Formats: sequence, C-alpha cells, structure tokens
Amino acid sequence: MGVESIDQKIAKQQEKINQLKAQKQAILAREKARQKAQDRKDDTRRKILLGSFLMKQMEDEAQKQKILAELNEYLTEDRDRKLFGL
Repeated sequence: MGVESIDQKIAKQQEKINQLKAQKQAILAREKARQKAQDRKDDTRRKILLGSFLMKQMEDEAQKQKILAELNEYLTEDRDRKLFGL
C-alpha cells in the first residue's frame, strides 16, 4: 500500500466527514426553524386565550371600565385606541 493510496483514503474519509457535518448543520437548522415556528404558535395561542379571558371579564361593566382605563394607559397609537373606542 503506497502513500498515494493512503492519501486517497484520507481524502475520501475527509469528504465523508464534510458531508456528515453538512447534514448535521441542516438538521440543526431545521430543528431551530421548527422550534421558532412552534414558539410563534405558542405565543399567538397565549394572546388569543388572554384576549378571550379579558373579553369575558369585560361582560361585567365595572370590570370593563377598569380594563379599558388600564388599556387606555397602555396603548400608544391612535389606531389601536380606535379599536376599543378610546
């Protein structure tokens, strides 16, 4: 077995290592994207549930006024205030 033969084996193994590293990177990127998408979905669900809870609370007129007063302080844009009649 000559030096060239060993060098060729080394080159093949190095190429295989590079391919496996690229596969690993692709898997990690897909997992990161999947987690990010799930985080966005979870955040959206929390907002919907919280909004639903507050809408239910606002059925009581006293609670409604309190929530709207706090919301009025929280909201900064006119277009957002218009949504709630503030």
